[in-house]
Amino acid sequence: MSHTHKDHDHTCLVTVPIFNHLELDELTKITEFIKSKSFDKGELIFSYGEKSDTLYIVRSGQIKMYYLSENAKEHILRMLFPGDFIGELSIFLDEKNNAYAEAITPVEVCMIKKEDISKLMEIYPKIGLKIIGELTQRLKKSEKQASWIATEQVEKRILLYMLELYDSNEPLKPIELPMSKKDLASFLGTTPETLSRKLSYLEDLGMIHQLSNKQIKIVKMDLLLEFLNQM
Repeated sequence: MSHTHKDHDHTCLVTVPIFNHLELDELTKITEFIKSKSFDKGELIFSYGEKSDTLYIVRSGQIKMYYLSENAKEHILRMLFPGDFIGELSIFLDEKNNAYAEAITPVEVCMIKKEDISKLMEIYPKIGLKIIGELTQRLKKSEKQASWIATEQVEKRILLYMLELYDSNEPLKPIELPMSKKDLASFLGTTPETLSRKLSYLEDLGMIHQLSNKQIKIVKMDLLLEFLNQM
């Protein structure tokens, strides 16, 4: 069950890219505009088509944004983690929500009303620039996701996604999937069964090793890249 309370600390601000450039006294002023709200796993933060006047900042937990196709199939647009924000459409475009936002773990968000964030952007113009910068990065990620889904081979979608998560500075470190296999399948535009089958296929080829449901190790990067180039 969701629960709202007034927020008087800085923890929702100091980790958020759109605010963490501000000085402590400036953050203190901003906390006066903020309320916190907690959601249980499975609760909706907002629904598709709703009119909203609030910017939501993820303080803790994980949220998925998705839409439903005509046959009620869920299509994940993106996952949100602490520091991410949603609800910007209400601020810049005065539009209704274009997706559902659902808590997939217990979640706490910080909320700022449209009129308050507008005031803050007038006082601290860098906030607006930071929001635009974050939205630009989000657009790039959305375009990349769309290009993956346009690729016919599911194997290629999986490998391209894993390369996004791969840390070349720590090549031996396993890739940590930020979502469940079910949600990953939706994100990549396939079914959980197909995803599982393709992961096993890539493992049989010796490219990857599935350590757990959330951890995958790239065993042979050269083989993986060669495989991608042939697709």
